[in-house]
Amino acid sequence: MFGDFEEWFAIRNQHKDDEIWPGKLSFSETEGITLEAICFRDHLYESPNCETGTITGYLDYQRPTTIVNPWVQSQGGGSIGVDTPVMRAKSRIMAAAVLKNIHLEDISEKCFTALHMNMPAFSAWYAPQLVKTDFEVVEEKAPPKVSIDIDRSSCEYFTLYNKINVKIQSYAGTSEDEYTTKITQRTSLIFEFPDPIDFSDAQQWIWKVNTMFSFLLGHRMAQNPYGLKTTHTRKWNGRDENITAELVFRPVFKSTTHYVSWYDALFMRQNCVLTPEELLNATFEQSDALFYLMNMVLLMERPEKLSANDFGELLGCVEDFDIKAFGNGSSRALRSARESLKKVIKQHGTDDDLQTLHDLISKSPNRLTLAERLDRLQKMWEGYGFGGGPKSVEITKIRNSISHGRGVDLSSDDYKKISRFGNYLCALSRFHIFRMLGIPGQDIGSAFQRVWNVYGKYAPENKGNL
Repeated sequence: MFGDFEEWFAIRNQHKDDEIWPGKLSFSETEGITLEAICFRDHLYESPNCETGTITGYLDYQRPTTIVNPWVQSQGGGSIGVDTPVMRAKSRIMAAAVLKNIHLEDISEKCFTALHMNMPAFSAWYAPQLVKTDFEVVEEKAPPKVSIDIDRSSCEYFTLYNKINVKIQSYAGTSEDEYTTKITQRTSLIFEFPDPIDFSDAQQWIWKVNTMFSFLLGHRMAQNPYGLKTTHTRKWNGRDENITAELVFRPVFKSTTHYVSWYDALFMRQNCVLTPEELLNATFEQSDALFYLMNMVLLMERPEKLSANDFGELLGCVEDFDIKAFGNGSSRALRSARESLKKVIKQHGTDDDLQTLHDLISKSPNRLTLAERLDRLQKMWEGYGFGGGPKSVEITKIRNSISHGRGVDLSSDDYKKISRFGNYLCALSRFHIFRMLGIPGQDIGSAFQRVWNVYGKYAPENKGNL
């Protein structure tokens, strides 16, 4: 689990051991990563070098560690005493991530060969109940009879389209204290890359996999530290062993959810027609824009606060999805204007004028309005028996009030509509994304009915028509 920590950190300025800055490294899921550095020198306004995209050093003055994408938030100096000034350079540095066990001097170096995940989102989807417990009252005043059923461990291997080898291992383990025995379940997801990748690619994989399985569950899930096997080596027992770095970062959206009950999840492995291999291939194949839309849906389903701007951003993602999935199309008003112009040219113009019009039409952008795009998405959704949504013009009216700078003037009734429309847009987006992934409409209807309090009102009454 990500855990807050605050430890001493010896900074290797210029990635060299001959110039060390004392520092303190702090990590918090809410506040992020902070490095406070200090050094006694002649120049007050200096800070450790951040030009290579990393700062290397030693955590607790002994464990090799890399600070990823650092930037100087503030810097300054000071003196102590009246007659005996002490020159001191101070700086406060923020960062995106921490890589323990390794010195990575160039952030773009392709040195990561495998990614080890113990991801709650994937674990909750793949093996939600590896350990099952039950209580039975045998006699009225006697202690209940407890039974524990543990499924056998499982392990599967496959190779994705991009030649990444995948290993999934699910198992249960025990640990014993003096009076208690604890049983825990683990699901490990390991990617072995055909060629070493850089930090940005590894981060992209983590983001996409976590988003995909959080989206299937319908819950934004917490994240654990990740293991990144590297091409870097260290001497151990007389041999060169590859180093596995431990990655810690501040999640964009904080969540403490690790476990999801079957009745509170849209899809788990046992009721999802798609295999882990198919879903992970889709994770590789689908565009970043689709994952942005998934993230916006997860955000809007359980927002920390109701935001008109978030509602506008969700609509923008939905519009972008419609363009990429179903094309630009042509608005009714634009089509009507073109047809009228054609009639005029046919009556009063020449063949060259008509050809010029055709050329202009072929080169001009086709512009469906937002309302027309929502109507198109809604028509497909209604074709599978889903319903209960508002009129598209009502949604665009609220969106226009936000985009034209009138968001501060929205009334309480407007915010009620934003809440209701946002819920509908999440349901509509989920339907189309699930269909794009290959999940049948009937299964989507069943999933909506499973989480009745969230999406039950949109589910088809007669699932046999799907």
